[in-house]
Amino acid sequence: MGQRDLDRTGGLFLVLGSQRLSLADYTREANDRWLKITPQDTWSSTLSRVRIARQEALEKSLEAIRSSGFPDRGSSFARLLDSCGIEKKADVILAAIQYLRSVEKEGHTQPRELRSLIVETRKWKKRTVKSWNISLYISRMLEGSPSSGGAPLLEFPRRRPRRNGYVVLTEAGRDHLDRLSLSR
Repeated sequence: MGQRDLDRTGGLFLVLGSQRLSLADYTREANDRWLKITPQDTWSSTLSRVRIARQEALEKSLEAIRSSGFPDRGSSFARLLDSCGIEKKADVILAAIQYLRSVEKEGHTQPRELRSLIVETRKWKKRTVKSWNISLYISRMLEGSPSSGGAPLLEFPRRRPRRNGYVVLTEAGRDHLDRLSLSR
């Protein structure tokens, strides 16, 4: 493949909201480093070079994201909680699940990842959030809630393991968060 063909193979872009960041410069650096491999290089040394080039490209991409002013997920989730008046532990956990499913498109979330998102808001100390029994709250929301007329706020999706990491909000769960935001 000639240089002309390499230029037409496609581009790598990261779309963040309305911003579009070209990552071509960063991937080009990885390609340039790959091209500097000599016939004397071994598999291990070549693999090490590729790993280092890839890591450097990722770090430069993350730096470009940070410098673009794109908000981190902790501050975004904190603003969402504040603007909707969500403060109780169970409601925060429910909102965190919905945030990760809707905004970050995660299909599986361990309780430690929910904890991490909540800590990133800087509204609660890490030590405080660590004491929350997130699995117990999820189990209770699977059974039903008095605030939703006894309807479950969470459910297991079809064709997924019946494990807490896969739960999604029910219609009653989404309605509950909507009611909270309207009653502030």
